Amino acid sequence: MTSVAVFLANTTNDGPSLNSNGVVEWGVKNIIPLVLLVIGIGIIASARKGRISDNANTLTNVMLGMGVIAGAAVLYGFAGQLTNLVFGDG
Repeated sequence: MTSVAVFLANTTNDGPSLNSNGVVEWGVKNIIPLVLLVIGIGIIASARKGRISDNANTLTNVMLGMGVIAGAAVLYGFAGQLTNLVFGDG
C-alpha cells in the first residue's frame, strides 16, 4: 500500500468540526459589555427626563432577561449530568 492509502484507511469520516470556543469567549468579552453599556446609557438618559418608574420597569426586565439567559447557560452546560440524574446512566 502507498502512504496515501494507509492514511486514508486510518482516517474516519466524522464530518467537519467547528471549534467555537474563541468566538464565544470574544462575544462574552466584547459584545455583552457593549449591550449592557447601551442599556445603562438608555436608563440614565431616561432618568434625566424624570421617568423613574419606567426606569424601574426597564431595569427589572433587564435583570429578568439576564436571569433567563444565565439559567439557559447553566442548563446547556449541565445537560448531560441532568439527563443522567433523571434517566440514569443506562
